[in-house]
Amino acid sequence: MLPFPYRCGQIMGRSETEVLSAAQILYPCMQCADIFFLEADICQLGMDQRKVNMLAREYCDDIKRKNKPIILSHHMLPGLLEGQEKMSKSNPSSAIFMEDEEDAVN
Repeated sequence: MLPFPYRCGQIMGRSETEVLSAAQILYPCMQCADIFFLEADICQLGMDQRKVNMLAREYCDDIKRKNKPIILSHHMLPGLLEGQEKMSKSNPSSAIFMEDEEDAVN
């Protein structure tokens, strides 16, 4: 089995065979740590984040934690721009944000 940074590389659009920078190795570790720091019981993220969620569950085995986070994965929402496959926070006009007012969303 590949070490976890390679297994989780797809969350950054990387393949399992690419050479990763330090930042790309730390990114999945930090996402995994977020789950425990936030004391999340349920992790609801897109399918593209599933490997990090599974990493968190595997880590529970390593630390002998009985209560593993429940993983709720869903498909990505399409972006609001023509031909856009998924929403992107990088382009505010293509996404809906939690703090957006109802009128702006409509």
